[in-house]
Amino acid sequence: MPKMQWLKPLSCALAIALVTTTTPADAQTNFYRITCQATASLSQGGSLTYQLAGSLPETTRTEIPQNPMGTSMTLTVQWRDQNGRVQTLLNGSLLQDYEQLAPDADYAQLPFEGTFRGQPNNGDRLYATTASVHGLYVSLRPTSGQPQQMQVVHYLRSSQYVRSTVGTCQTGHLGAMIDERLEPLQASLQNVIPRQPLLLEPFDLLHQKRKFSTIGRQISSSRWWS
Repeated sequence: MPKMQWLKPLSCALAIALVTTTTPADAQTNFYRITCQATASLSQGGSLTYQLAGSLPETTRTEIPQNPMGTSMTLTVQWRDQNGRVQTLLNGSLLQDYEQLAPDADYAQLPFEGTFRGQPNNGDRLYATTASVHGLYVSLRPTSGQPQQMQVVHYLRSSQYVRSTVGTCQTGHLGAMIDERLEPLQASLQNVIPRQPLLLEPFDLLHQKRKFSTIGRQISSSRWWS
């Protein structure tokens, strides 16, 4: 039971942070926080903007367990008309691994350009969202390490699609970002905890003080004193 008392000074937020940052099962897998943006022009005027955000493993899917912890990406799509008015078509829609959605598909059939196109039997870092009516697909490249670029294929109708320009991505290690978030909390805790320890009197000295105090009360109440 005495060991549990050491947990009391810790704040709830720090305790949760310490628990969530120590996951032995994922210690060998590096995860990245990623944000990407790309645009596509429409023939009738206006444009579409695609914003990706989330986290994903550094390695390819074939090198890590299926559905690894920390893999979660969303896509937001906004339409800007000729007058500059903006309308959100999809807001934070979940992106899923296309190989899991369509394990028997020919991934090379998706009309991506160049290195963004998948291989017939290899859909590494190809993603799709089921929120799109006719189909919306995302390709991140390169297929290992930190993603640097993104391209989107968006079907507006069953036979009509737009292909975005090559968008850039920004990535960062999740561990470093967690440490960055914890720094202000650690600084605030240092301000709360006194820098110098409290000086406690030795037990023998404290015992002597109590003894003399008791004798003094006895003398003051004695009839000889009066």
